[in-house]
Amino acid sequence: MDEFIEYQRFATLDDASFLIDLLDANQIPFKIDDSATRFDLAATTINPLEGGIVLQIRQSNKERVDQINFKTTETSSINDHYMYSLSDNDIIDVVVNPDGWTEEELILAKEISKQRNLKPTAELIKSLRKDKEVVNTIDETRQNNIIKNSSSWFLWIAILSSCNIIAFIFHQNLHFIAGLGINYAILGIMDGIRRASGINLMPLGFFLTFVFSGLFLWIWTKSKKENQKIFLTGLIIYGIDTILFIYSKEWFSVAFHIFVFWLLFVGYRTLLTKKKNENKEE
Repeated sequence: MDEFIEYQRFATLDDASFLIDLLDANQIPFKIDDSATRFDLAATTINPLEGGIVLQIRQSNKERVDQINFKTTETSSINDHYMYSLSDNDIIDVVVNPDGWTEEELILAKEISKQRNLKPTAELIKSLRKDKEVVNTIDETRQNNIIKNSSSWFLWIAILSSCNIIAFIFHQNLHFIAGLGINYAILGIMDGIRRASGINLMPLGFFLTFVFSGLFLWIWTKSKKENQKIFLTGLIIYGIDTILFIYSKEWFSVAFHIFVFWLLFVGYRTLLTKKKNENKEE
């Protein structure tokens, strides 16, 4: 049977609070026995090591607690840890707004708060939370701008691809390098069929090219509304389109495609980060 055993003794419950917080943070079950303190009040002298607070843990957890306690104690006992260089308000901010901090940093911040006898006022807590809300708002606005600017490239791809096809139809020497290479591949296939069999499928080819261009217009309408799957689909299609230019050895178009692909990737990565943060808040 996995029984609770004595792990460490403390003079007061306040002295044991650091280890208690550590056990709580790591979800390790424990018991507190303060019977010696409660029933030895009549004694003329009290040895804290013989009485006081007894912290008990399960036998099976002893090795784990030893490792965690040693690592944390070693870190917290060294006063050159960067947490000790934080101001009082910064320490309070860590305790009040624990999101984004590790368990070790949070525990150490609580310990430093006790050492400095910090007692945050209601006004200070309100101010810190307000400041965090402002920072979060700024971060969210920045993320929205990145996603919006990135997804707008889908619109430009659709427009410029259509312009390239219109220029091709009217035999104009005009080519936008951000346009889709797959459109030229389709027209090349249709022209090959016409030359080989005499069947004119060029009208069908023009129709398909406008369908592909219109597809990116649809992708833009969805991606700007932060649809992850559609954004990723557009990213993949444009990546494949970049490979087509590599086969055609149009290196200037390849370079620009890679540049646009990177901008799209940054937008998609930002969208993933934003969704992840939103899920944490929920």
